Amino acid sequence: MACTPLMQQYYDIKAQNPGCILFFRMGDFFELFEDDAVIASKILGITLTSRNNGASGATPLCGFPHHAAERYIPKMVAAGYRVAICEQVEDPKLAKGIVKRDIVEIISAGTAMNEANLDAKEANYLCAYVPSAAEKNAEGKGAELAAFAIADVTTGYLATSKSSVQAFECEFCRRMPKEIVVPEGTKIPDGVMDLIKSENILITELPAFQFGEEAAKDTLFNHFKVEALDGLGLDGRTEETSVTGALLQYLMYQKKSELSHFTALEILNLDDYMTLDPSTLRNLELVRPLNADDISSTLCYVLDFTVTAMGGRTLKDWVSHPLISVDRIKAREEAVDELVNNPVALDELKESLTSILDMERLMGRVGSGRANARDLAGMGRSLAQASKVADVLEGLQSPIFEPMREALVRAQGRGEELLSQFNDDLPLTVREGGMIREGANAELDAMNADIKDRRQWIASLETREKERLGIPSLKVGYNKVFGYYIEVTRAAMAKATNPIPDEYIRKQTTVNAERYITPEMKECESVISNAEVNIHALEYKIFSELRDRVNSWRAELQEIANAIARVDTLYSFARAARKYNYVCPEVFEGSGIEIKGGFHPVIVAVNPDLDFISNDVKLSPEATRLMLITGPNMAGKSTYLRQTGLIVLMAQIGCFVPAESARIGVVDRIFTRVGASDRLSRGLSTFMVEMIETANILRNATAHSLVLLDEIGRGTSTFDGLSIAWAIVETLHDEPARAALTLFATHYHELTGLVEDLEHAGNYQVAVQEKGDKLLFLHKILEGACDSSYGIHVAEMAGLPNNVLRRARKILMRLEKHKIDPSDEAANKKLKEKPQVDLFAPPDESTMLLKEEIRRLHPEEMTPMQALQTLMDLKENYGK
Repeated sequence: MACTPLMQQYYDIKAQNPGCILFFRMGDFFELFEDDAVIASKILGITLTSRNNGASGATPLCGFPHHAAERYIPKMVAAGYRVAICEQVEDPKLAKGIVKRDIVEIISAGTAMNEANLDAKEANYLCAYVPSAAEKNAEGKGAELAAFAIADVTTGYLATSKSSVQAFECEFCRRMPKEIVVPEGTKIPDGVMDLIKSENILITELPAFQFGEEAAKDTLFNHFKVEALDGLGLDGRTEETSVTGALLQYLMYQKKSELSHFTALEILNLDDYMTLDPSTLRNLELVRPLNADDISSTLCYVLDFTVTAMGGRTLKDWVSHPLISVDRIKAREEAVDELVNNPVALDELKESLTSILDMERLMGRVGSGRANARDLAGMGRSLAQASKVADVLEGLQSPIFEPMREALVRAQGRGEELLSQFNDDLPLTVREGGMIREGANAELDAMNADIKDRRQWIASLETREKERLGIPSLKVGYNKVFGYYIEVTRAAMAKATNPIPDEYIRKQTTVNAERYITPEMKECESVISNAEVNIHALEYKIFSELRDRVNSWRAELQEIANAIARVDTLYSFARAARKYNYVCPEVFEGSGIEIKGGFHPVIVAVNPDLDFISNDVKLSPEATRLMLITGPNMAGKSTYLRQTGLIVLMAQIGCFVPAESARIGVVDRIFTRVGASDRLSRGLSTFMVEMIETANILRNATAHSLVLLDEIGRGTSTFDGLSIAWAIVETLHDEPARAALTLFATHYHELTGLVEDLEHAGNYQVAVQEKGDKLLFLHKILEGACDSSYGIHVAEMAGLPNNVLRRARKILMRLEKHKIDPSDEAANKKLKEKPQVDLFAPPDESTMLLKEEIRRLHPEEMTPMQALQTLMDLKENYGK
């Protein structure tokens, strides 16, 4: 059925961009039609109407002013849609028929560049992934491999790697991209799919041919202006070449630009960093909190004293990628130590960093052709400040600062050069003038001087004509319809001493006045109008040349931005160390952990008035490498495990640590199995998740790993859980390849006997103190095993009813006496039987329970009714 020409244009553009919500520019508005309109009206909360579509009838429609797009696009992207921006690409005044329109940008979660879509201190990563053939070892076995690339279009970061699928899952979790690009039909690893579902990450499938090696080479060669892959470090890396080229081509297609701010490709070597799997990243709350509403519970929140957005992103990257190299760790430590002991330099750094804008994202806008005059001026101010940062670094001795200072020195003069070209007060647009400073361009100055004279002539015209005609109320005005005019009221004309001059041409009659123009006025107005057009064109030409000049500096500017980000992160580490009284750890190549007076960095930071009890840790391959920790719930076992993991991690990112002293042997991986969780999307129970994560630990732990296990086996029957926990302890202790440094917290007191027979294991407990029928948690780790879990005490503190507590004590005593497994059906039947009191038999559990009940009574605190009720309860439970 026929439709209007405009709607046919819309349908043609829509068909070329399937899967996109089309923002269709019509004059000063963006319009959405049909299904797009229905979807957008709900998400954006705007009114759904309809539009005539010729013989096709009415079409659903919604729309909004074009300037509101920056507010609405993030909402559509957050809802999981990609938005195609269709602009008018010709002047409607010059158009013959329908105005030409085309897509100028496609915006999706991983390609968004607008500040409204982004968190300033969080990278906006896009990932591309392709599975790879497994590499076989001598035994014919091999792990599944994957090639992947990571990009951040806002900063120009681009990296690639080939690794095991498991390593890819870890890196994916560390980066947490907003979007993943894969060939059609690709099976994404289960661990990554869990993250995609939980974080609502956008999946984009592309035709498989777009991941072809030849197409990828062409893209990379054309973009980076190289003639061979070895210039990019990709020689012999077929899969990395394919996935990187496909990712870059996808970005270019989405952004409709060359993206010249992508100046380098990093070949990621994941072996340079401690491996952190998704479970560890989650349980230690490094970057993201377990409770989404509690951002203060993360390590990054505590350590983040960064001044710049670039520093904030680098801090998260360092926290997520602890180092393995002792030399690199010590280089950072030395720099932090120097800043900690030089508060003057620390204050100077803060002052010089404060005015620096997000240079990485400014370069992103420059490289993609989106920068305006405010962006370039902001870059100028930031470059001027970068030189001041270099001056501060010149007075510091740590070797790590020298390459940063050398990069920052390159900023000298460039900021001042930019600022000399721009006015202080700049417009948002780049086509309407007002950008270029007086004195920056002689031709522009001459044009401005001429137009200034014309405007002064217009401004003085009113005074001259008042005097010439003797009409004090005469006015010179302006409107968009016919420009400048002279207005004379009829009353004033009647009283005028001189007649209206012949050169006055009547232009408009109003109720009380006549409006005139003169040939001289129109000539002056024409000169002004033409001059403004020429001035705007010249200013845009000058601006474009300046933008191109800044773009030509892109490699140096990205080095400068990178140096600022690293300086800012080291500054942040030093600020945290001074505020929280951290100490410099001793990091060494061997294996072992010795922490004195360690405390949890997050708990202490967010609860400054809390009297936190510090604790020691001592693990070594030669002595105790496995600590079995027993004690009641709420006593601090999990906190002790987590703080140990965080202290080790902090040491390996080059940060000072929360302790009195610390010696840390470099750890290759931190494994955690702490807390309960399930994966209902995959039909996995809490216990199954626990077993999967534990299996991962047992398969991948090495003698240089740190393993933190909390309550393994609690999700199944007592004897099953005990058996599993028992076998895990033996494996971690006895197998040389799995002999990791281990903290194992448990309620299975039977394991304490096992540990006594293991050469490199030791029993430890979280100290508690009983005061009458009350339990006092001391939160102190002591040698020796705890003889009770105190679970019923904790239940009492939580407020369980007395009758439930009494029954629980009775059941516990019978379980402990008869070693009954409560999952056994016969045992359950036996537990339900009421005990009988035999006065002549040796004391049994009923007698002991009765004595315990009486011991816990406080008659002096009871009312008569309470005492009577208690006596009736005792008779009910023990008198039959």
